[in-house]
Amino acid sequence: MEIQKSVVVNLSVDGLNYQTTTEASNVNDFLKEKGFENYSKDFIVPGLNWPISPYSNVSMVSLKELSIKVDEEEREVETTRRTIEKLLQDEKIKLNPFDIVEPGLNELVQDKEEIVITRIEKKNIVEEEAIEYETIIEGDKKLTWKKQKTKQEGKDGLKEVEYELVYKNGELISKTKLATKILKEAQSEIIVEGRKIEIESTQKGLASWYSWSGQMKCASVRYPRGTWLRVTSKDNGKQIIVQVNDYGPDPGTGRVIDLDKVAFEKLMSPGAGVINVKIEEIRSD
Repeated sequence: MEIQKSVVVNLSVDGLNYQTTTEASNVNDFLKEKGFENYSKDFIVPGLNWPISPYSNVSMVSLKELSIKVDEEEREVETTRRTIEKLLQDEKIKLNPFDIVEPGLNELVQDKEEIVITRIEKKNIVEEEAIEYETIIEGDKKLTWKKQKTKQEGKDGLKEVEYELVYKNGELISKTKLATKILKEAQSEIIVEGRKIEIESTQKGLASWYSWSGQMKCASVRYPRGTWLRVTSKDNGKQIIVQVNDYGPDPGTGRVIDLDKVAFEKLMSPGAGVINVKIEEIRSD
């Protein structure tokens, strides 16, 4: 009569190591003894018919079901691989250097897990771009006020610009400038503008202020829009030049001109309310 004695067996299940005893004669009986079921698709080393001997090493990696989202499709897969990297190799999914895999490549595969691969592509391009010319205004005291003449034509320049483009799943998400090379310098446009002041008519009276354009503008009843006026404070002699862009002041106020606040401030503090001024109409084309 043969008596089966218990022997020690080293068991590894999905990377977890155990030491146990068994009276089973082969790996298949051993797994059944330990309560494992439906392991026919699992990866088991050594084979199920391999005999059990003292201190045998039995390794089992269970079959796992999971999904992979990549390239606008979702794959349902089964695997006994331990790491995501090995699983992707089995599925022949090639990764680019900047692709993002979630969970990471070195993570252990979990049953019912979802793996998401985000394609990241980077490439450099070189584009030719225009360099817009600037306009320079030069004053000329011999030329009628605000009359303009072109002294030099403006010409755009040309440059090469290198960009890094980053695509996420085929969609452009960023464009970063890396370097610029000037191929042709831009040529500035030079405009000569008249500064000669010739007085057409004069007017005296009270000036008030109002907040409107935030520019050197004014409102006048006498002078039409577009007229240039030199306004002199009779209290301190300060002068400004403004352009009419509005109609006013209202009749009956006793004022002859309304200055925009920024213009009034150059003559007197707005707290003064109204000031005595001399108004001169500047001849212009």
